[in-house]
Amino acid sequence: MRTSLAIVVIALCAGAGACAGGAKDREFGPSDAQAIRQISGDLETAFNAKDVDKILSLYTDNSVFMPPNKPVLRGREPLRSFYNSLLSANAHDLKVTADDVAGHGPIAYQSGTYSMMNGDKHDRGKFLFILRDLAGKWKIEYTSWSSDLPPSLP
Repeated sequence: MRTSLAIVVIALCAGAGACAGGAKDREFGPSDAQAIRQISGDLETAFNAKDVDKILSLYTDNSVFMPPNKPVLRGREPLRSFYNSLLSANAHDLKVTADDVAGHGPIAYQSGTYSMMNGDKHDRGKFLFILRDLAGKWKIEYTSWSSDLPPSLP
């Protein structure tokens, strides 16, 4: 009886240990990289369609957003206000080019370049996304970007 109980306990502990390390220890593969590249394409499409709800669906609930020359924004509601303001000021024609995608376990990054029209002014620069795999779906958790153009003077 004790031997059977010991075997059951060992099997349960081994199973629990295997489950605990599953997501974080899993291999980052080509399908993950493709899913992450799709996110930047989806962001471009939603931005150009002025679909703020679709844009927000690409981010985690606790996202950290670091736009140039502005304070850090945390969470979806500040992000909603930011995108509503940007898009109502006639930002359009966003083009996102993902250069690098890599990751390990549930964390990945994507970096590349962007260009867009902000009203009648052209902007271009670089971006960095840090993404998290949440239950099999990649979401943007951190965003930072900066323009390659000098700041405009008032």
